[in-house]
Amino acid sequence: MPDGRLLGYAEYGDPDAPPVLYCHGFPSCRLEAGMIEITGVRLVALDRPGYGLSDPKPGRTLADWPADAAAAADALGIGRFTVAGVSGGAPYAAACAAMLADRVAGLVLISGVAPPDMGWEAGGAAEKLMILDRLPGSAALAAALGRRLVLGVRSASLLRALLRFGGLPEADKRVLAGDLGIHVLDSFREALRNGPQGALDDARNYARPWDFAVEDIHAPTIIWHGTADSEVPVAAAEVYARLIPHARMCVKEGEGHFSLVVQYNRNIIASFFAIAERYVLADVTPAARTFPPAGE
Repeated sequence: MPDGRLLGYAEYGDPDAPPVLYCHGFPSCRLEAGMIEITGVRLVALDRPGYGLSDPKPGRTLADWPADAAAAADALGIGRFTVAGVSGGAPYAAACAAMLADRVAGLVLISGVAPPDMGWEAGGAAEKLMILDRLPGSAALAAALGRRLVLGVRSASLLRALLRFGGLPEADKRVLAGDLGIHVLDSFREALRNGPQGALDDARNYARPWDFAVEDIHAPTIIWHGTADSEVPVAAAEVYARLIPHARMCVKEGEGHFSLVVQYNRNIIASFFAIAERYVLADVTPAARTFPPAGE
Protein backbone atom coordinates (compact mmCIF):
# COMPACT_ATOMS: atom_id res chain seq x y z
CA MET A 1 0.00 0.00 0.00
CA PRO A 2 1.15 3.63 -0.46
CA ASP A 3 1.65 3.95 3.32
CA GLY A 4 3.94 0.90 3.45
CA ARG A 5 1.41 -1.65 4.76
CA LEU A 6 1.24 -5.07 3.14
CA LEU A 7 -2.10 -6.26 1.75
CA GLY A 8 -2.57 -9.97 1.11
CA TYR A 9 -4.48 -11.33 -1.87
CA ALA A 10 -5.20 -14.47 -3.84
CA GLU A 11 -6.38 -14.86 -7.43
CA TYR A 12 -8.85 -17.37 -8.81
CA GLY A 13 -10.31 -18.09 -12.23
CA ASP A 14 -9.09 -16.80 -15.58
CA PRO A 15 -6.37 -14.08 -15.50
CA ASP A 16 -7.52 -12.76 -18.88
CA ALA A 17 -11.22 -12.51 -17.98
CA PRO A 18 -13.15 -9.50 -16.62
CA PRO A 19 -11.80 -8.61 -13.15
CA VAL A 20 -13.82 -8.92 -9.95
CA LEU A 21 -12.53 -7.66 -6.58
CA TYR A 22 -13.84 -9.94 -3.86
CA CYS A 23 -14.54 -8.76 -0.29
CA HIS A 24 -14.53 -11.75 2.07
CA GLY A 25 -16.87 -12.42 4.98
CA PHE A 26 -16.42 -12.21 8.75
CA PRO A 27 -14.09 -13.43 10.19
CA SER A 28 -12.49 -14.82 7.05
CA CYS A 29 -9.81 -14.05 4.49
CA ARG A 30 -8.72 -14.34 0.87
CA LEU A 31 -8.92 -18.15 1.01
CA GLU A 32 -12.71 -18.02 1.37
CA ALA A 33 -13.16 -17.42 -2.35
CA GLY A 34 -11.54 -20.77 -3.10
CA MET A 35 -14.32 -22.80 -1.52
CA ILE A 36 -16.16 -23.00 -4.84
CA GLU A 37 -14.95 -23.31 -8.41
CA ILE A 38 -14.35 -19.95 -10.09
CA THR A 39 -14.31 -19.87 -13.88
CA GLY A 40 -14.81 -17.19 -16.50
CA VAL A 41 -13.75 -14.22 -14.35
CA ARG A 42 -10.51 -13.00 -12.80
CA LEU A 43 -11.43 -13.02 -9.12
CA VAL A 44 -9.03 -11.10 -6.87
CA ALA A 45 -9.72 -11.79 -3.19
CA LEU A 46 -8.17 -9.25 -0.80
CA ASP A 47 -7.41 -9.72 2.90
CA ARG A 48 -8.78 -6.73 4.82
CA PRO A 49 -6.30 -5.07 7.21
CA GLY A 50 -5.62 -7.23 10.26
CA TYR A 51 -6.68 -10.46 8.55
CA GLY A 52 -4.48 -13.19 7.05
CA LEU A 53 -1.49 -11.69 5.23
CA SER A 54 -2.58 -8.06 5.62
CA ASP A 55 -1.03 -5.71 8.14
CA PRO A 56 -3.48 -4.06 10.55
CA LYS A 57 -4.62 -0.49 10.05
CA PRO A 58 -5.62 0.84 13.49
CA GLY A 59 -8.91 2.71 13.56
CA ARG A 60 -9.84 1.82 10.00
CA THR A 61 -13.41 2.49 8.88
CA LEU A 62 -15.59 1.32 6.00
CA ALA A 63 -14.74 4.46 4.05
CA ASP A 64 -11.02 3.70 4.30
CA TRP A 65 -11.37 0.45 2.37
CA PRO A 66 -11.98 1.83 -1.16
CA ALA A 67 -8.52 3.46 -1.17
CA ASP A 68 -6.94 0.09 -0.32
CA ALA A 69 -9.01 -1.65 -2.99
CA ALA A 70 -8.04 0.95 -5.59
CA ALA A 71 -4.35 0.71 -4.66
CA ALA A 72 -4.50 -3.09 -4.95
CA ALA A 73 -6.16 -2.80 -8.36
CA ASP A 74 -3.46 -0.37 -9.49
CA ALA A 75 -0.70 -2.74 -8.34
CA LEU A 76 -2.32 -5.62 -10.24
CA GLY A 77 -2.83 -3.64 -13.44
CA ILE A 78 -6.63 -3.51 -13.12
CA GLY A 79 -8.57 -0.47 -14.31
CA ARG A 80 -12.34 -0.85 -14.03
CA PHE A 81 -13.72 -3.79 -12.11
CA THR A 82 -16.82 -5.33 -10.60
CA VAL A 83 -16.80 -5.59 -6.82
CA ALA A 84 -18.43 -8.44 -4.91
CA GLY A 85 -19.06 -8.68 -1.18
CA VAL A 86 -20.15 -11.80 0.71
CA SER A 87 -21.71 -11.57 4.19
CA GLY A 88 -19.47 -9.24 6.24
CA GLY A 89 -17.71 -8.21 3.05
CA ALA A 90 -20.86 -6.60 1.64
CA PRO A 91 -20.44 -3.27 3.50
CA TYR A 92 -16.90 -2.97 2.14
CA ALA A 93 -17.99 -3.79 -1.41
CA ALA A 94 -20.80 -1.25 -1.10
CA ALA A 95 -18.30 1.38 0.09
CA CYS A 96 -16.21 0.75 -3.03
CA ALA A 97 -19.25 1.16 -5.29
CA ALA A 98 -20.26 4.39 -3.55
CA MET A 99 -16.81 5.97 -3.41
CA LEU A 100 -15.08 4.66 -6.54
CA ALA A 101 -17.80 5.45 -9.05
CA ASP A 102 -15.29 6.01 -11.85
CA ARG A 103 -13.79 2.54 -11.43
CA VAL A 104 -16.54 0.22 -10.20
CA ALA A 105 -18.48 -1.19 -13.12
CA GLY A 106 -20.94 -3.11 -10.98
CA LEU A 107 -21.73 -4.41 -7.51
CA VAL A 108 -22.80 -7.89 -6.40
CA LEU A 109 -23.93 -8.33 -2.77
CA ILE A 110 -24.29 -11.90 -1.50
CA SER A 111 -25.92 -12.66 1.88
CA GLY A 112 -24.71 -9.24 2.93
CA VAL A 113 -24.64 -7.44 6.28
CA ALA A 114 -26.68 -4.23 5.89
CA PRO A 115 -26.48 -0.86 7.70
CA PRO A 116 -27.28 -0.97 11.44
CA ASP A 117 -30.47 0.09 13.21
CA MET A 118 -32.74 -0.65 10.27
CA GLY A 119 -34.50 -3.67 11.77
CA TRP A 120 -33.03 -6.40 9.59
CA GLU A 121 -30.91 -8.04 12.31
CA ALA A 122 -33.72 -9.57 14.39
CA GLY A 123 -33.49 -13.33 14.75
CA GLY A 124 -30.12 -13.83 13.07
CA ALA A 125 -26.62 -14.49 14.36
CA ALA A 126 -25.63 -11.05 13.08
CA GLU A 127 -27.91 -9.50 15.70
CA LYS A 128 -25.52 -10.67 18.45
CA LEU A 129 -22.54 -9.32 16.52
CA MET A 130 -24.14 -5.92 16.06
CA ILE A 131 -24.70 -5.38 19.79
CA LEU A 132 -21.19 -6.39 20.90
CA ASP A 133 -19.79 -2.97 20.14
CA ARG A 134 -22.34 -1.39 22.49
CA LEU A 135 -21.25 -3.48 25.48
CA PRO A 136 -17.88 -2.26 26.83
CA GLY A 137 -15.19 -4.90 26.42
CA SER A 138 -17.53 -7.52 24.97
CA ALA A 139 -16.22 -7.38 21.41
CA ALA A 140 -12.59 -7.80 22.49
CA LEU A 141 -13.48 -10.68 24.80
CA ALA A 142 -15.58 -12.43 22.16
CA ALA A 143 -12.84 -11.99 19.55
CA ALA A 144 -10.16 -13.38 21.86
CA LEU A 145 -12.29 -16.39 22.84
CA GLY A 146 -13.31 -17.03 19.24
CA ARG A 147 -9.70 -16.89 18.06
CA ARG A 148 -8.59 -19.29 20.78
CA LEU A 149 -11.34 -21.70 19.80
CA VAL A 150 -10.63 -21.55 16.06
CA LEU A 151 -6.86 -21.88 16.45
CA GLY A 152 -6.94 -24.40 19.27
CA VAL A 153 -9.45 -26.94 17.99
CA ARG A 154 -9.02 -29.08 14.88
CA SER A 155 -11.26 -27.98 12.03
CA ALA A 156 -12.96 -31.38 11.84
CA SER A 157 -13.91 -31.29 15.54
CA LEU A 158 -15.04 -27.68 15.34
CA LEU A 159 -17.14 -28.47 12.28
CA ARG A 160 -18.94 -31.29 14.08
CA ALA A 161 -19.80 -28.92 16.92
CA LEU A 162 -20.96 -26.25 14.48
CA LEU A 163 -23.23 -28.65 12.63
CA ARG A 164 -24.73 -29.93 15.87
CA PHE A 165 -25.08 -26.76 17.93
CA GLY A 166 -24.75 -23.89 15.46
CA GLY A 167 -28.46 -23.47 14.72
CA LEU A 168 -27.85 -23.73 10.99
CA PRO A 169 -30.66 -24.46 8.52
CA GLU A 170 -30.68 -27.86 6.84
CA ALA A 171 -29.50 -26.37 3.57
CA ASP A 172 -26.31 -25.10 5.22
CA LYS A 173 -25.73 -28.31 7.15
CA ARG A 174 -25.82 -30.30 3.92
CA VAL A 175 -23.19 -28.22 2.12
CA LEU A 176 -20.91 -27.80 5.15
CA ALA A 177 -20.87 -31.46 6.17
CA GLY A 178 -17.85 -32.31 4.01
CA ASP A 179 -14.75 -30.65 2.61
CA LEU A 180 -16.43 -27.29 2.15
CA GLY A 181 -17.05 -26.96 5.88
CA ILE A 182 -13.39 -27.70 6.59
CA HIS A 183 -12.39 -25.08 4.02
CA VAL A 184 -14.57 -22.45 5.70
CA LEU A 185 -13.03 -23.13 9.11
CA ASP A 186 -9.51 -23.20 7.69
CA SER A 187 -10.23 -19.77 6.22
CA PHE A 188 -11.22 -18.56 9.67
CA ARG A 189 -7.97 -19.97 11.08
CA GLU A 190 -5.87 -18.19 8.47
CA ALA A 191 -7.80 -14.96 9.04
CA LEU A 192 -7.12 -14.94 12.79
CA ARG A 193 -3.60 -16.36 12.89
CA ASN A 194 -1.96 -12.99 13.63
CA GLY A 195 -4.52 -11.79 16.15
CA PRO A 196 -8.15 -10.68 16.40
CA GLN A 197 -7.68 -7.07 15.28
CA GLY A 198 -9.27 -7.52 11.87
CA ALA A 199 -12.38 -9.06 13.42
CA LEU A 200 -12.57 -6.35 16.08
CA ASP A 201 -12.34 -3.60 13.47
CA ASP A 202 -15.06 -5.24 11.40
CA ALA A 203 -17.42 -5.68 14.36
CA ARG A 204 -17.04 -2.01 15.22
CA ASN A 205 -17.59 -0.90 11.64
CA TYR A 206 -20.73 -2.99 11.15
CA ALA A 207 -22.42 -1.75 14.32
CA ARG A 208 -21.64 1.97 14.20
CA PRO A 209 -23.16 4.48 11.75
CA TRP A 210 -21.54 3.89 8.39
CA ASP A 211 -19.29 6.66 7.11
CA PHE A 212 -20.47 6.50 3.52
CA ALA A 213 -23.94 6.62 1.98
CA VAL A 214 -25.30 3.46 0.40
CA GLU A 215 -27.69 5.73 -1.49
CA ASP A 216 -24.69 7.09 -3.43
CA ILE A 217 -24.33 3.77 -5.25
CA HIS A 218 -25.22 4.19 -8.91
CA ALA A 219 -23.35 1.20 -10.36
CA PRO A 220 -25.44 -1.72 -11.63
CA THR A 221 -26.22 -3.80 -8.54
CA ILE A 222 -27.41 -7.39 -8.06
CA ILE A 223 -28.40 -8.61 -4.58
CA TRP A 224 -28.40 -12.34 -3.75
CA HIS A 225 -29.87 -13.82 -0.56
CA GLY A 226 -31.44 -17.01 0.75
CA THR A 227 -34.72 -17.03 2.65
CA ALA A 228 -33.39 -19.57 5.20
CA ASP A 229 -30.25 -17.58 6.07
CA SER A 230 -29.81 -17.82 9.85
CA GLU A 231 -26.67 -15.68 9.96
CA VAL A 232 -27.83 -12.58 8.08
CA PRO A 233 -31.64 -12.57 7.70
CA VAL A 234 -33.08 -11.95 4.25
CA ALA A 235 -34.46 -8.64 5.55
CA ALA A 236 -30.91 -7.28 5.05
CA ALA A 237 -31.29 -7.74 1.30
CA GLU A 238 -34.54 -5.82 1.43
CA VAL A 239 -32.76 -2.93 3.18
CA TYR A 240 -30.19 -2.77 0.40
CA ALA A 241 -32.96 -2.89 -2.19
CA ARG A 242 -34.65 0.11 -0.58
CA LEU A 243 -31.43 2.08 -0.41
CA ILE A 244 -30.34 1.18 -3.97
CA PRO A 245 -33.60 1.52 -5.93
CA HIS A 246 -32.10 0.36 -9.23
CA ALA A 247 -30.76 -2.88 -7.71
CA ARG A 248 -31.95 -6.27 -8.89
CA MET A 249 -33.02 -8.72 -6.18
CA CYS A 250 -32.37 -12.47 -6.50
CA VAL A 251 -33.88 -14.16 -3.43
CA LYS A 252 -33.74 -17.94 -3.33
CA GLU A 253 -36.30 -19.94 -1.35
CA GLY A 254 -34.90 -22.32 1.26
CA GLU A 255 -31.24 -21.41 0.78
CA GLY A 256 -28.99 -20.55 3.72
CA HIS A 257 -25.93 -18.41 4.30
CA PHE A 258 -23.52 -20.98 2.85
CA SER A 259 -25.73 -23.06 0.59
CA LEU A 260 -26.65 -20.07 -1.58
CA VAL A 261 -23.17 -19.66 -3.04
CA VAL A 262 -22.82 -23.40 -3.54
CA GLN A 263 -26.16 -24.07 -5.21
CA TYR A 264 -26.18 -20.85 -7.25
CA ASN A 265 -22.46 -20.53 -7.94
CA ARG A 266 -22.83 -20.42 -11.72
CA ASN A 267 -25.78 -18.04 -11.55
CA ILE A 268 -23.88 -15.61 -9.34
CA ILE A 269 -20.88 -15.70 -11.65
CA ALA A 270 -23.31 -14.98 -14.50
CA SER A 271 -24.07 -11.73 -12.64
CA PHE A 272 -20.47 -10.69 -13.21
CA PHE A 273 -20.71 -11.60 -16.88
CA ALA A 274 -23.88 -9.57 -17.33
CA ILE A 275 -22.29 -6.50 -15.76
CA ALA A 276 -19.08 -6.90 -17.76
CA GLU A 277 -20.84 -7.20 -21.12
CA ARG A 278 -23.50 -4.56 -20.66
CA TYR A 279 -21.74 -1.87 -18.69
CA VAL A 280 -18.01 -2.27 -19.40
CA LEU A 281 -18.52 -3.12 -23.06
CA ALA A 282 -16.15 -6.06 -22.55
CA ASP A 283 -16.66 -9.27 -24.47
CA VAL A 284 -16.82 -12.00 -21.84
CA THR A 285 -14.98 -15.26 -22.26
CA PRO A 286 -16.59 -18.06 -24.26
CA ALA A 287 -17.18 -19.89 -20.99
CA ALA A 288 -19.81 -17.31 -20.12
CA ARG A 289 -22.07 -18.69 -22.84
CA THR A 290 -22.50 -21.90 -20.88
CA PHE A 291 -23.72 -20.16 -17.72
CA PRO A 292 -27.41 -19.69 -16.85
CA PRO A 293 -28.87 -16.18 -17.09
CA ALA A 294 -28.08 -14.08 -14.02
CA GLY A 295 -30.87 -14.24 -11.48
CA GLU A 296 -32.38 -17.56 -12.49
